[in-house]
Amino acid sequence: MIQLCPRPILATPQTMSPLKRALLAYDGSPKSEEALFVATYISGQWQIPLDVVTVLENENDASKNLDKAQIYLEAHGVVADYITREGPVAKTILNICEYIGADLLIMGGYGSNPLVEVVLGSVVDQVLRECHTPTLICR
Repeated sequence: MIQLCPRPILATPQTMSPLKRALLAYDGSPKSEEALFVATYISGQWQIPLDVVTVLENENDASKNLDKAQIYLEAHGVVADYITREGPVAKTILNICEYIGADLLIMGGYGSNPLVEVVLGSVVDQVLRECHTPTLICR
């Protein structure tokens, strides 16, 4: 359903809390760029603190991605905290989401070939299965 939907989708657990802090999972991909735009709007309009996490194997790439996000956010008047981590992407995002107490996780949708993701699984699928926080998947 997520792959076919042209709009962002909000997946919610059975219980929700008021929106006080958002976490953007950002890797510089076109899908995460969409998530960046949405996170910028939400944080700016509702004055919600925003954290931006990048989880990659190469530290230099992570730094470049965060720089790109920071430039965009600052240009739109949004102040954010930036987190760089290495490790399994989905698990690391979930751990940070829980650690900072995020009330909303914002991330890009499926990025590669859907057949590859069916066979190998995807970060989006793992996050949706294991996350206890409302998650906004941006297309």
